[in-house]
Amino acid sequence: MTGLRQTGRAGLEFLGSLQHFSSGQLRPVASRDFYADPDMEALGDAPLGDRSRGELEAILGRAKATAAKSQAFRFERFYQRLVAEDVYNRGIPAAEELRPSLKAMAETPVDMSQAGSLTLDPSLEQDDYYEGVEWHLMPGGWDGYDLAGPMFMLGVGPMIFSRGGYAAVEVDADISQQRMQVLGELPRRDYRRVYEAGCGGVPTIIAIRKSFPEAEIVASDLSTHMLKAGHRVAGMLKLNVHLKQEDCRRTSEPDNHYDAVVSYAVFHEMDDQAALACLREMFRIMAPGGDIVISDPGPVRACTPFQAVLYDWETEHREEPWFTASVLRSLPQMMREIGYVDVQEYPLEQGPYPWITRGSKPV
Repeated sequence: MTGLRQTGRAGLEFLGSLQHFSSGQLRPVASRDFYADPDMEALGDAPLGDRSRGELEAILGRAKATAAKSQAFRFERFYQRLVAEDVYNRGIPAAEELRPSLKAMAETPVDMSQAGSLTLDPSLEQDDYYEGVEWHLMPGGWDGYDLAGPMFMLGVGPMIFSRGGYAAVEVDADISQQRMQVLGELPRRDYRRVYEAGCGGVPTIIAIRKSFPEAEIVASDLSTHMLKAGHRVAGMLKLNVHLKQEDCRRTSEPDNHYDAVVSYAVFHEMDDQAALACLREMFRIMAPGGDIVISDPGPVRACTPFQAVLYDWETEHREEPWFTASVLRSLPQMMREIGYVDVQEYPLEQGPYPWITRGSKPV
């Protein structure tokens, strides 16, 4: 496989080390500064618990002001922003150095006989909550750079993201293993049809296929680029998955069809109306007795005051416009109002991420 040239590789490895230092060394110092403040010391380093949305918002405002007093916090957040931007400032030139070989690699024939299918919809309209957002500071958004797939596969993924310490992901966390753990929270092993809403590429699909090797898998996303890249990977790995370009709020799927629905790190990228519409649509396509598992950053009520500040920072500084709104909402309440039963929420590990929300459709 083609490898990045030394300059590009060194730049990305530096960013991975800087992010690891920032989250692993500076963040604990910033946390100690934060709880040394009398106001935050009174709240304590414990989850905020069940409070009204207004009270949580007020606490968050106070906590942000307290955190900003810490030099360690300001440096840690500066480094986080620097890495978030330079992922692309360094990653794109590194990929451009290899454009001819990467294009050739992308055009190399792949046996697609066991890839499944790909259905694109060029007429699909994007809603306001999604259109024009440069998610995670990626220039042009998910479809903004044609070599984004190789750039992430060769550099950004193994050299930066694999080390954790960004957004809600704890330092040294293994998000691939976390995906497998999320699938393990589904209560059955005999699902025949599984639907993933907002699949991006295929990382979670790989976990679904490992967990349910005999199931029919259908997955959707809004991004043309990610679906095309995912389809190619599906051919290489023989995943046999049906990828569709459709809005998870308005799918083409039949009523009462899927035994299980999966959502991984999607709801924090939706506003409240979109999240509610998606939950309703997933309820419609689920078979009676079917199960849904959602993994996303946990709600503010599950966060300590310092963690709540870190989550809120994503909204303003990493092009995640709905992050704060997502952690202030209650998915379980939405689900119960729609008609889901046996609704539960809990942390998968220590801390509010990964956070599991799951429920079932009544028989």
